[in-house]
Amino acid sequence: MSCESCPCKRTDCPRHGDCAACREHHHTSKRKLLTHCEKLEQKAQRKAERLARKSNQRGEA
Repeated sequence: MSCESCPCKRTDCPRHGDCAACREHHHTSKRKLLTHCEKLEQKAQRKAERLARKSNQRGEA
């Protein structure tokens, strides 16, 4: 599987653009690292949760 819009900044990585190989490499390592895609997803999720909390606080005030 190939991903032409790979967000990873390590363009010299042999797995760059190959999502399946990247996930396999990261998830089978001893440190269980997240891929760059997964980090971006978590960041977006935290931001959405933070915005939801802010809007809830404004509604209560």
